[in-house]
Amino acid sequence: MPERTCVATRVKADQRELIRLVRSPDDGRVVVDYRGRLPGRGAWVTPSRGALQKLEQRPKVLAKVLRGPVAVEGLLDQVLFANRAAVEQALSLAARSGSVVGGGERVRGALQSERACALILACDASPRGSADLTRRARDLPVVTLHLDREALGARIGRGPRAALVVMRGKAGDYLSRELRRWAALR
Repeated sequence: MPERTCVATRVKADQRELIRLVRSPDDGRVVVDYRGRLPGRGAWVTPSRGALQKLEQRPKVLAKVLRGPVAVEGLLDQVLFANRAAVEQALSLAARSGSVVGGGERVRGALQSERACALILACDASPRGSADLTRRARDLPVVTLHLDREALGARIGRGPRAALVVMRGKAGDYLSRELRRWAALR
């Protein structure tokens, strides 16, 4: 994948790790091109709260790159919304491909596996259970999502789930990347 430079931090990164922004020709609003497919000149930004807030405070940086006046109000909210939708979609795809493990003992067993790449917790998971699983997760990223147990289970086509383990594989790696973005944006 090609490398791009973040307009806020000036750090180079793989294009898949950044988010593309484009300028709407109609009104100059900055639009989040989360999939990187919209036409026109784009600017790339690190998906982090700090980088996006920097761009909201200094719109001239984006105006220079996008070659025209821009309106950046609500940019962070747009990215948060797009990321939330991407996480939910990636979670469903990973579940269909078998890259997500759920259910008490299966979660604990999956955390022992070399293929485990992330632990997802429901927002209403018990503190004691969450602490136990986080401890077992060792060096894995642990992400608490906006979904409660019912919604987390429904997203993967199962009953209520307090925790899920993401396993390596194409769909699992995609979900893991979206979860890293989720964590960086909070």
